[in-house]
Amino acid sequence: MKNARILIGVVMLAVILAVALIGPSVVDRVLFPDESPTSRGSYRPYQLASTAHPIGTDGDGRDGLAVFVSSITPSLAIGLIAGLISTSLGVALGFFAGYAEGRLDTLLRILIDMVLVIPTLPLLLMLAVYIERWDLYKLALILGLFGWAFVARVIRPQVQSLRERSYVDLARLSGENTPEIIFLELLPPLLPYIVYVLSLAVVGAMLAEAGLQIIGLGAGGLPTLGFMIAKGFREGVIGVGLLGQMFLPAGALIVVFLSLNLINTGLDQIFNPRLQTTIEGR
Repeated sequence: MKNARILIGVVMLAVILAVALIGPSVVDRVLFPDESPTSRGSYRPYQLASTAHPIGTDGDGRDGLAVFVSSITPSLAIGLIAGLISTSLGVALGFFAGYAEGRLDTLLRILIDMVLVIPTLPLLLMLAVYIERWDLYKLALILGLFGWAFVARVIRPQVQSLRERSYVDLARLSGENTPEIIFLELLPPLLPYIVYVLSLAVVGAMLAEAGLQIIGLGAGGLPTLGFMIAKGFREGVIGVGLLGQMFLPAGALIVVFLSLNLINTGLDQIFNPRLQTTIEGR
């Protein structure tokens, strides 16, 4: 079944991935074959856009376009790692809480709600004091550990709803144990929804990383889209006419968000029977 939203989303995401994977080598070989465009002091700082430097140079004397294409991969890596961590933890706890009953379910629900209401910014400020050097994996791990509660909160009611279905009762009568019921009966119907939650977690982690960079808590030595935006704010690149150094990384984040959102809504149209019926009835 063809879906225009999925097709457009996949194309947009493929473009971003292509730029992230082959963009740095293309820029280095085509525009700067004998130079090092991402090394500090390679060029005069704050040069305006020209044929030599399509979006100008930054305050460290680096080519803005080369910095941009090399910053996409770390941002995607942070989003993917953090999204996988938060989704894995959240799905596991959400299934456990949703399938459990009685006091155990109550305790897990209270734990999830407590984590959700804990303000993360003060905790990140405290961590910034004790962590001497942030890197990609530390940042992704911290963002993933802070994001699992939301995933568990939305998975739990889905599992509770499926737990009461007749086919689950039939599986119990057939002698299936709890792990078999969870992995064979409950998990498959929720896979599209888990993919949807994962994409939200990936985008959320990328935006959170950008926000942390802007307030000065990100990995300062790690070239990411958020770091490029934060650096542009600090250096006032818009005021000197270097608009591309702000709008390109912000636009890349928006494209990732829109592409995943389009894919999610397309999958929802396919796997959500009520929505599919509504669309076909038009």
